Amino acid sequence: MIYLVGFMGSGKTTVGRRLALKLGVPFIDLDHEIERQRGAKISEIFRVAGEEAFRLLETQALEELILGGREAVVATGGGLPMNPYNRELMKASGTIVHLAANFETIRQRLAGDTSRPLWNEEALDLYDSRLTAYAEADYAVQTDEREIGEIVEEVAGLRQLKPVAVLTKPRPYPIYIGQGIFDSFKLYLKRHLRVEGLFVLADENVYATHIARIEGALSNTQHHLMPVPAGEGSKSFEFLEHVLGAMLSARINRNWAVVAVGGGVTGDLAGFAASVFMRGIPVIQVPTTLLAQVDSAIGGKTAVNHELGKNLVGAFHQPTFVLSDIDFLKTLPAEQTGGAMAEVVKYGVIMDPELFDYLEQGEPFDYARIVRSCSRDKAAVVAADEHEGGLRRILNFGHTIGHAVEKASGFKVNHGVAVAQGMRFAAWLSEDLALLEPMECQRIAGLIAQLGIVPSDCALPSVEEVAAALALDKKGFAKGIHFVLTEKLGTAITMELTSHRILEAYERFVHGA
Repeated sequence: MIYLVGFMGSGKTTVGRRLALKLGVPFIDLDHEIERQRGAKISEIFRVAGEEAFRLLETQALEELILGGREAVVATGGGLPMNPYNRELMKASGTIVHLAANFETIRQRLAGDTSRPLWNEEALDLYDSRLTAYAEADYAVQTDEREIGEIVEEVAGLRQLKPVAVLTKPRPYPIYIGQGIFDSFKLYLKRHLRVEGLFVLADENVYATHIARIEGALSNTQHHLMPVPAGEGSKSFEFLEHVLGAMLSARINRNWAVVAVGGGVTGDLAGFAASVFMRGIPVIQVPTTLLAQVDSAIGGKTAVNHELGKNLVGAFHQPTFVLSDIDFLKTLPAEQTGGAMAEVVKYGVIMDPELFDYLEQGEPFDYARIVRSCSRDKAAVVAADEHEGGLRRILNFGHTIGHAVEKASGFKVNHGVAVAQGMRFAAWLSEDLALLEPMECQRIAGLIAQLGIVPSDCALPSVEEVAAALALDKKGFAKGIHFVLTEKLGTAITMELTSHRILEAYERFVHGA
């Protein structure tokens, strides 16, 4: 998405139409879109409802445009960037270009124009008041005394950002996806934050493998780096206290940010530490595993484990941005990539049949495509249900039994492998409840087998171990569990099932019923 911002008369519509034609994407004039939706001219909306009501319509139209997910050149209203939330929306979803013009140029362009409700004797003051907001654009392109074609060529040649937007409130954020993008970390940081320093938690294996890249990306920044031992053992109260102590010893304050460089363990730990340190400081997620890039780094769920279960103590703390560099995946052990494919399959089952079809075609896979598809899927769910009050529960497809598999193994079984086992049961139970056609159940089990996610020696937990896991499940209610099922590929539902009903079905599943 390319957003053209600037004062009225700066040429946003004229340049935007030509630019969209050159790039082969749709052109959207946001003011015209509002007029189309409301069946009234902007001047009429101002007259009848007032400017405040119009600004709400403007934000709503921008949100709907972003949720639509299509690439476009967008000409915004001159006042839209004055709302900080609107600026964050644009940063989260595309590239912002300020078409700048001197006020005298604008006066000449708008001479005799009576259609603009804010073009009056106070326009110069309005112009001056908006310059600070326009200055937050990624680029400024001067339009005074220039041909339209020349301006279009300059804008078309600018480096475009194409993040996946996560529309959380009050602050949406982007997921940047690409190869080698971590090397430009400081540019992304500057786009979103002005901080005194960075407290970096880096997985010890990632740091050892990518030490030159990490140090290069952080060069010339004030930072304190702390390695995180690999494995679930680092997601503990004991290690969290160690991290917080290190932050205090380093004299970190609320003008710093935490950066997580690693997989789900590092991301969860860093996010939770950031959420509680001095009542909350920003966190930036740099996921280096496929599992973290498609799932755990997105959505703000942070936690440490308790002796009674996984992720039982935590908080929702959304990142400032997520930076998913596909190059990190090249050094992952095969078993980590294989296990992570369980979460990818999950998205295909619950909401993305096109992704499921793509996976069935087999390797080699385009991991940038997979990460982008999964990021869009999860972003859509998080935007609709940030705190897991309803819809977001569908992301737990396969996780109820999956957590039991992990706990029964002492957390030695890879999370993805555990979720794959859980999905096999969830699909089987969906068929058993006459929700899912047998052929589609077979496709789900077949894809899990085709991808080789579950090793032959991965045992299912006992009924007693599953019962213990159900008792601590975060999706539980007084009489049972909000269990995630599927009616057909690309859909998911939650059904209230008693623990007795689940355990009875699970016992039959284990014994091949």
